[in-house]
Amino acid sequence: MTRYTQKSFTGGELSPSLYARNDLAKYSVGLKTLKNGFVRAEGCVSNRAGLELVCEVKNSNSKVRLIPFSFNTEQTYILELGDKYARFIKNGGQIFDDTINSIVEIETPYQENDIFNLKFAQNADVLTLCHNNYSPMELSRKSHYEWFLEGINFNPQILPPENLTAIWTGGKTNPTVYKYVVTAVKKDTYEESISSSEVSVEGEIESSWGISEYVTINFSQVSDASEYNIYREVNGIFAYVGTSTTTSFVDKKIEPDLSATAPVYKNPFQNENNPSCVNYFQQRKVYGCLKNNPQQVVASQIATNNNFNISRPLAASDSINITLSEREVNEIRHIVALNDLILLTSAGEWKLNGADGTFSASVSLSASPQSFYGCSHVPPIVSGNMILFAQSGGSVIRDLGYTYLSDSYDGEELSIFANHLFEGKQVIDMAYAKEPYRILWCVMSDGTVNALTYNKKQEVAGWHRHITRGCFESVAVVRENFEDVVYFVVKRQINGKTKRFVERMATRIVEKAQDGIFLDCSLKYEGEPVQKISGLEHLEGEMINILADASVITDKIVTNGAVMLDYPASKIIAGLPYEFEIETLNLEGENTQGLSKIVNSISVMVDKTREDFFVVGTNGDMVQNARSIESIKNSNYLYSGKIDVFAVADYKDDACVHIKQCYPLPITINSISLDVTMADTNA
Repeated sequence: MTRYTQKSFTGGELSPSLYARNDLAKYSVGLKTLKNGFVRAEGCVSNRAGLELVCEVKNSNSKVRLIPFSFNTEQTYILELGDKYARFIKNGGQIFDDTINSIVEIETPYQENDIFNLKFAQNADVLTLCHNNYSPMELSRKSHYEWFLEGINFNPQILPPENLTAIWTGGKTNPTVYKYVVTAVKKDTYEESISSSEVSVEGEIESSWGISEYVTINFSQVSDASEYNIYREVNGIFAYVGTSTTTSFVDKKIEPDLSATAPVYKNPFQNENNPSCVNYFQQRKVYGCLKNNPQQVVASQIATNNNFNISRPLAASDSINITLSEREVNEIRHIVALNDLILLTSAGEWKLNGADGTFSASVSLSASPQSFYGCSHVPPIVSGNMILFAQSGGSVIRDLGYTYLSDSYDGEELSIFANHLFEGKQVIDMAYAKEPYRILWCVMSDGTVNALTYNKKQEVAGWHRHITRGCFESVAVVRENFEDVVYFVVKRQINGKTKRFVERMATRIVEKAQDGIFLDCSLKYEGEPVQKISGLEHLEGEMINILADASVITDKIVTNGAVMLDYPASKIIAGLPYEFEIETLNLEGENTQGLSKIVNSISVMVDKTREDFFVVGTNGDMVQNARSIESIKNSNYLYSGKIDVFAVADYKDDACVHIKQCYPLPITINSISLDVTMADTNA
């Protein structure tokens, strides 16, 4: 008899093609099945938390995308973006304005078929949205109830001076014409306006100017201006001659500085030349994939968001314009800001920066390919200093990060050991919850979710799959209190009708059984003891499960939005059940594959778990594990320690442990031990 203990499950669910590869290190920490549960970085496995109902979307017949909006860690929202509208969710509820007795909603130009290809980037209270079919727009929050979506003004945020006059004082023995322009400089940001209209004046040729001869330039005051820059024409270029803090300036034969010239107005998005992606990098706003040049990148002036002016010659702070050069025209799909600017195209990954590490208009920029995998339209995720992205075809997940030894960006295929979860389907949406469990949530085209617990430094990369009674369609994550909270759009068939709900994943930090939410599309009641619960119209006609004061009630059908409990309870959670399932890989030695084995005993080390889970025998029967005396006396009691479970076993070619939790109760498995007897010959 052989004793075998699996102490870690960080490999997650592995592909069936690896079931014979017990020579791999991943095999010893992998699983055959991990459904509706997740790997923790410490090595244990827990069932996932349930989904709380937030709301039904505005129109359940149309697809909806969720987008996070985070001003800071305390002020976070979820955008419900549908066909030509946006609504707003905070802390698990829609924003409702009592003054107008209505859900807060704004009109947008985005059609249903385009919302999943929108790219976005946020700076403070402004979210920039880009798509090749639409002019770039900014969504801004004025208050909790006031949201505005507006087109972007690509002019500087300060106007130039007006009413310029130039007066010559002195003789005109050898007359010549002098031309001037003036710009205004904005307070605080020091953004410079475009040039004013030219003003000209006839005066003495510069070589003959006397000490008492000069030109006086006057102009109108500009609101919010801290100072004004004055430029004089030299061979067709307006060069800098001085700065004034008043609305007047005297040019006493000042030599123009041709290294600092008046700004030249540029708008790279004229004539519907719309960008499709956006981000921020080194105090600049960066757009990519212009409609008539999908390999083009343009960046604003330093410390401005939408000023693309330049000067002649180029100054370091000027706007930047660069086009990738490669054999094929592969569109830029995403812009990611790390130490360098990373451009993810449809066919490769590029690093863009100056030779000295400065993203500057006056320094030669280098765009160099790092790899050639390509990226899908699904927005990539940054975890620490690593980029996680879906490859161009949508069925492979990779990471990408800087490698010191090669001085380049490189990565690994993260889905290679769980490719069965991706075969024949694509990632359609993706979000990352950093705390507390560091999980990447990938919504798949078949309505399931593939999730990855990812911690690069600890070498944790374990996949798990999640299903519900319906189809997942979108996912987003925002910070709420001390956790990153996952929101989903789920399409369900309720009472013969299609319903799309926004649902929020509950916390998985559970100290008492009654506090855990392990039902989907669920609602919670807490108050005086009641036996009839109502308000369940969203689940009309469905068979639901209930957790009532930590006791499980199953198979109740919602009628007229209500169900009758078997007894009164004061803390009630009602919703759709789902099943947690974990199955270990086969216990195999060096030459034991194909030999018959029998599992004699099983010990499971658990943490904060209700003991009444199920063990699946080799004949497929499920045996419910017995509860302890402490648990029977106190339904809130959660057990931590070793449980010896009954195993219905017979000789088979595989020796494994198969556990399910069908009830809305917490289960965390730290390790699994089993005693196995191996036959001398094949059965």
